Amino acid sequence: MVVLVAVGLILQGTAGGLLVAIAGAIMLAGRFWWPADAVRQLVWRVLEPAGVLKRDDVHEDHETRRIARAIGGTLWLVAAGLILAGYAVLGWVISVPIAAMVALDASLNFCALCFVVAQLDQRGILRRA
Repeated sequence: MVVLVAVGLILQGTAGGLLVAIAGAIMLAGRFWWPADAVRQLVWRVLEPAGVLKRDDVHEDHETRRIARAIGGTLWLVAAGLILAGYAVLGWVISVPIAAMVALDASLNFCALCFVVAQLDQRGILRRA
């Protein structure tokens, strides 16, 4: 996902916007129908069985991550629309932070939305809402 967005950032223009749109569509569709998530399919069906990546089963809040995927995919689609409509700077301002959060999740297992929700819960803000 991050590679698609990074290559889009390098290419810019229509090609860049289309790559961001593809990343957003994969993320959003994969949230609701896991076979559509080409990246997860690659990991589960090719990279883990080949020993390139090892499976790391950890307890996590799947619901918050699902929400994060829906938000990230939607924002990438919005950003792609902005890039294709000629508002490239605004599109990339939206795209790059999402890509950074996806990279953090993939490399360090750090979910930014999960962190924010945990902080709000610790402070009692979510319980009051």
